[in-house]
Amino acid sequence: MVDSRFYPPGKTFSIAELAGFLNVEIKQGDGNASINGVSSLLDAQQSDIVFYNDVKYKNDLAVTRAGALLISAGDIDSIGDFPAAVLVVDDPYKSYALIAQKIFPDQAQAKPVVGVQAEQIHDDAIIGTNVEIGYGAVICAGAEIGEDTIIGANAVIGPGCVVGRRSVISANSVVQFALIGDDVHIHPNVSIGQDGFGYAPDFSGHVKIPQLGRVIIQNHVSIGVGSDIDRGTLSDTMIGEGTKLDNQVHVAHNVRIGRHCLIAGQVGFAGSTIIEDYVMSGGQAAFNGHIHVGKGARILGASVVVKSIPAGQEVAGYPARASSLWRKETALLGQLLRKRKTNKGE
Repeated sequence: MVDSRFYPPGKTFSIAELAGFLNVEIKQGDGNASINGVSSLLDAQQSDIVFYNDVKYKNDLAVTRAGALLISAGDIDSIGDFPAAVLVVDDPYKSYALIAQKIFPDQAQAKPVVGVQAEQIHDDAIIGTNVEIGYGAVICAGAEIGEDTIIGANAVIGPGCVVGRRSVISANSVVQFALIGDDVHIHPNVSIGQDGFGYAPDFSGHVKIPQLGRVIIQNHVSIGVGSDIDRGTLSDTMIGEGTKLDNQVHVAHNVRIGRHCLIAGQVGFAGSTIIEDYVMSGGQAAFNGHIHVGKGARILGASVVVKSIPAGQEVAGYPARASSLWRKETALLGQLLRKRKTNKGE
């Protein structure tokens, strides 16, 4: 569900109008029915259009309440007794991106905060007691700042954003499309809530997918210098209570990091990855997208995590595997190299 705090209502089109826009026919359903939103399969309502292009979401397809579905001819047998409208397209993902742009045209391209003056606080912003606001900071319409919070110089709090009590938003940090809890420390030069890296690839030109989600940061979180947290595409990007991120950490759209995790510097999380509670990651580790890291797992520095990791496991290397195995392989490789040099008399 798109949050009206951040996004205006989508434009309304009939299914017939959307079919005409895509230059496709309606396979089944009422062309006069109205659509004014996009959604995931599971969260869809009757007024939403969705897409299906991966068999792993077949169970979600079976229970979706969407009013219209984009699907390829190769997957048409997957829909069963689908009760709503069906549009058969060559590329469901690209078609979804184009329709999302049409319904939410203001989100097709990110827009910076402009036309403001030094230390501007919008009349519609809500500022708690004992809030300190540094020179050059901007607090936009509808933003809410909790009591005893500090907003540093040149920081920007975007429209509709919420920052809780006793939090610190340090100098030059930007917060957009975000709800931030109490006792949160955002260090300098952090960007929260910017567009996720979402494109439908196409040889005729990649199609940008409007990012319509939010960032949720729970209480007692720390975000290090120069880090960035992208907002979700449709769902939320989330950082759980008590989690600490070091400097220059990248959190892509739809990532969910659990409670009390420790993430060292220069770690990168690709989109839609789920990190459970109490996970620890060494510096410069990389996490593939759409994977699941179990509770209490430990990721050694510079590891590349390409698949899901069970709870409690310690992994290392590229690709990341059980650290005990990685150590044995590393030792064996060293022995083989030394033996080779000895045999050659080097």
